[in-house]
Formats: sequence, structure tokens, C-alpha cells
Amino acid sequence: MFRHLARPLLATWFVYGGVQSVLEPEKRAERAAPVVEPALKEVGLEDVETTDLVKAHGAATIAAATVLALSRTPRTAGLVLAGLTAVTVAASRPFWLEKDEEKKEEQMELFLKNVSLFGGALLAASAGHSPRKKERAKAKKEKAQAKKDAVAAKAAKSKKK
Repeated sequence: MFRHLARPLLATWFVYGGVQSVLEPEKRAERAAPVVEPALKEVGLEDVETTDLVKAHGAATIAAATVLALSRTPRTAGLVLAGLTAVTVAASRPFWLEKDEEKKEEQMELFLKNVSLFGGALLAASAGHSPRKKERAKAKKEKAQAKKDAVAAKAAKSKKK
């Protein structure tokens, strides 16, 4: 019961962040640039714009969060969100580059929020659908079918009389 409520609640932040990244990528691209641009140069992708990466990341985040919220494939969606959040943790809040102590503290708090969301995505990826749960569901289904067969057999027997 709680899982069905928790997944959409967790997904809301990811959907919101993804929409913001798609609609207004400039601010996020500016924050990520000190980490992303040197990495792009190192792998020979100088032509790729950081804003385009932010938009693509946002669209992927929206898609994965929507799948998580709908509980279609929560483990897969959780893993995808964890991967996307790991990128966000690494690139969007480089508090260690800040010189101003007040800004550094603010950026570190936001960094830790992203780390917490990463943990939530990992929990979403690992929660539910365990082999034991599947076994219990299968046993319950078999028991219901056996009961249904017994009722049908009893009804057929009473018709013969």
C-alpha cells in the first residue's frame, strides 16, 4: 500500500526538476558548465552544448519519473533515475569550487538534497517484486483457482442429481 503512494510522491520532484531543465536549461547549464565542459573537451565533444545536455537529461528524467509514478516497471525506472541523479549529483552542485563560504554552504545543502534523492531512487529500484512476493502471489492465485475449480465441480455434481 505505501509503495503505491511513495512512488508517485518520489517521482514528483524528478518530474518537476525535469520540466524545469527542459523549459529553462540556461541556469542549470551554467551551474554544470565547470564540470561538464572540461569533460566534453576531454572526450572530443566540444560542439555539444551544455544546455542541450541539460534538456536531454530533463526529458529522460521526466520519462523515468513518470514510469516510476505509474509503477509500471519501478525497478527499471528507479535504476534509470538513480543513474540520472548520479549525473546531477556530480555535475550540478560543485560546492567544492565555491570560494564564498555562504554560497558554498548553500550549494552543499543542495548537493546533499540531490544525494538524498539518489538514495530514494535506489530504494525505489530495490523495493517490491521480490522472488518471495512473486511466490506468495502465485500460491494465492493457485489457491483461488483450486477453490474456483472445487465450486465448479460441486455445481456440476449437483446438476447431475
